[in-house]
Amino acid sequence: MKVTRRDFFKGAAFTGAAAAAAAVGMSVPVTALADEAAKAEEPANSYLGIYGGDTQYLPVRAIGEKPTFRNGVVAFEDRVIGDDEIQRVDSCDFLVIGAGICGIVGALKASSEGAKVICVEKTSRGRSTWESMGGYGSKAQEASDNEVDPARFADAILRGSCFRALPEVVWSYINNSGEAIDFVQDVLDESEYDIEIYNTTQPETGYDLVTIQAEHKFKITGPVEWKAHMTGMFPMAALTSVAESRDNIDLRLYTAGVQLIQDASGKVTGAIVKDESGYYRIDAVKGVLLATGGYHNNLDMMKAWLRPEDYAVPYQEDAAIGDTGDGHMMGLKVGANMDPVPHCAMIFSGGYPDEASRRCPAKQMVRAVAPLVDGRGRRFCNEAHQKECVANALNTAHTFNGGAWFIFDQDVMDTMKEPMDKYFANGTLAKGETLDDLAKALGIPAERLKETIDTWNGYFDAETPTDLAFRRDLVSVNPVVKSFTEGKVQASALPVKRGPFYSMTCSATFLTTVSGLIIDEKCRVLDTSGNVIEGLYAGGNASGGMYSDVYPRHLPSTSVGRAATFGYVAARHATKGE
Repeated sequence: MKVTRRDFFKGAAFTGAAAAAAAVGMSVPVTALADEAAKAEEPANSYLGIYGGDTQYLPVRAIGEKPTFRNGVVAFEDRVIGDDEIQRVDSCDFLVIGAGICGIVGALKASSEGAKVICVEKTSRGRSTWESMGGYGSKAQEASDNEVDPARFADAILRGSCFRALPEVVWSYINNSGEAIDFVQDVLDESEYDIEIYNTTQPETGYDLVTIQAEHKFKITGPVEWKAHMTGMFPMAALTSVAESRDNIDLRLYTAGVQLIQDASGKVTGAIVKDESGYYRIDAVKGVLLATGGYHNNLDMMKAWLRPEDYAVPYQEDAAIGDTGDGHMMGLKVGANMDPVPHCAMIFSGGYPDEASRRCPAKQMVRAVAPLVDGRGRRFCNEAHQKECVANALNTAHTFNGGAWFIFDQDVMDTMKEPMDKYFANGTLAKGETLDDLAKALGIPAERLKETIDTWNGYFDAETPTDLAFRRDLVSVNPVVKSFTEGKVQASALPVKRGPFYSMTCSATFLTTVSGLIIDEKCRVLDTSGNVIEGLYAGGNASGGMYSDVYPRHLPSTSVGRAATFGYVAARHATKGE
């Protein structure tokens, strides 16, 4: 299959942050690679057989994928690429595969240490769909009033992984993240953009989850003043512009890593890459950094390595199409170890079955105040819990109990300032004059739904409203509710009493995968015996050892923080041995 830039522009979904990027002259990342015909015929088999005869399988029930899923072009090739196919040989000190936040920081750090760097990026630009960066010990944090206990931070990450994370990897992130964030700020200051990193102060997480003041956001005042929450496109553009300006960084877009090259000792000495014209080799004296991201655009790989409900039930949010697990497979091919299956996914609450329902203007208010019920008519979670907690509960409700809906009444509908007709027509919203009518419309047991709503309403009859089932906070001021009602109502939840009655369907949102190759504290990739594969580094979502089950969203931006930090750590070790 011949894949051109035009083909990918035609097929790219253009929504959310991608549309915002276009408004300031940026585009959705696209891919343009050479002929794909020589690839293995059954890539799914290679994902299942990653450990050869030592592979053990976990049986799971298959679930059909969502129609919103976007499959990208897999660049990794599990075959012998002959010398006659290699068009040329280039050389450098440090080769970076992937120019997202991990790769671009790695390239910039190696460049700052005097190394000659080649950075290849599969698409038109590095992925930038993020909003902040987590870390400890930065100058921005020191300038704030926040005090972060690093041991408490480490414990929170370990708890988030159910203590499956590797402590040395967690501590490498914590101990080096402040230095990495400071480095990012220094590079931003070199650019023509006006961007300042600052340490936020988060509200208490609640519900027995710790609050770690590790989030760093970006104040953007040039070239435009940008106040939307999704800011990653601007620091990424600034960092990339500095990389492009440096004489010792060769940034090559539309160029994908295909295979790693090893010498007789097993040391990784470079890679075979591919662009529109074909294959060529890059030799790297000091090492290769795999910064290729996750694999949320590779359906076969997700089927092999994820729980079905984690990718098949949620709405897929990210518009990027380059994250297909190329780095995972390149590493595994040379003997790397990897996080155990099932892998960890980044899933949040607040998703919808399709793009049309995602745009429903009722969603903010309804999500803020309404109870959730499943297909059996029962509440099944604390709707105000952290995003990853509610996401798991939503996936369970859809997988085992027939779906999930918010239930609300006319008082909530009266706060809507836009017409809702098309959202009733497309099934996002449903209406019943009575709860019996609404239950019939949804196909759920009427008596159970009425019992559930009666119980919910009863919580508000107490002197201090109290959720006796899931401990939801029913009384604190909710700024969303305050805004929608012009200050007339401020509660964080509302009863469901005045008909007609309404429902709004919902699901989790799937963003990416965050499990990968096992690394040590220097980001060197380890083999299945725990030995270092010399010359090979991994970072960001291509690396492992940090997460298990579900990404801990209540610890803001550890994913982006990990990516930037491990790009920095890998480059520092490759160039300085530190």
